[in-house]
Amino acid sequence: MTLYNQLKNSVGKMLNPLRFSEECKKTNKEQLDNIVKYRTPHYHKNMPIILLWSEKSGCTSLVKWFFYQIGELDQAIKYHPWIHKYEFDVYKKKKEYREDVFNQLLNKEKDVIKLVRNPYKRVISSFFTLLQDKDRYKKEWEDIRELVYKNRHSEEGISFKDFLYYLKNTGTNVEVLNGHLAQQYIEGEELIVDKYIYLENFDEHIQEIEEYYGLEASPLSLITKSKHHRTSLMNLTGNFADTKFKKLEKQLPTYKSFYDKEAVGLVEDIFKKDIECYNYKIPF
Repeated sequence: MTLYNQLKNSVGKMLNPLRFSEECKKTNKEQLDNIVKYRTPHYHKNMPIILLWSEKSGCTSLVKWFFYQIGELDQAIKYHPWIHKYEFDVYKKKKEYREDVFNQLLNKEKDVIKLVRNPYKRVISSFFTLLQDKDRYKKEWEDIRELVYKNRHSEEGISFKDFLYYLKNTGTNVEVLNGHLAQQYIEGEELIVDKYIYLENFDEHIQEIEEYYGLEASPLSLITKSKHHRTSLMNLTGNFADTKFKKLEKQLPTYKSFYDKEAVGLVEDIFKKDIECYNYKIPF
């Protein structure tokens, strides 16, 4: 069933969303605060929906689409080519923005949609991010080397499974881990999310949302274009689960090549909430 039909079939829920009792509101204020604090949703008073997102899960495409819909995409790009500079330094830095989002979520005055990605692929993208930006993730590199080599100042490389054991040891809640590495799920989000949409079908879902809510059709081919996509570089096959990397190489293994039985089991355990909440299976 398409997202549009799901929305259409559940129109009663969408137009008359479940509202929290006063007791439930008190119980979940802390959870809502975490959602707003760690991954501040995309909200505009004239948009009929609030959008939740996660790093490494199509967040750049989603925020570009959001700015396009509210008429601020050109302004955002002129401010800085990296769209997130405008997002956090300008748009979401406005006075009372977080308070407005919090109250909207608490009172369920708008439909809430979250974009998610298959965690088996997302964790590899997170690993690539770690390899690419060693200065930004210096502490994580040191912690992994301490775990693997008992020497945080080691110059040895790290493997995908080393990274997974680090995540298992640290925990993946966004409250304790950099959002690019943390799980997508935030405790309590299921109480406010009306629909999940999937990065694997991003264009289709966005077009269906535009149709359902009467939003302007967007130039998705331009919005989703990114120099950060690495799929075209991932053509090495074999078993790379234990291969040590010191940096992000120009040629990379395929997603499947990072997984052996042990790696699959680790991801199933570490990202259990993402897998279960978003109904994902291993894609290869």
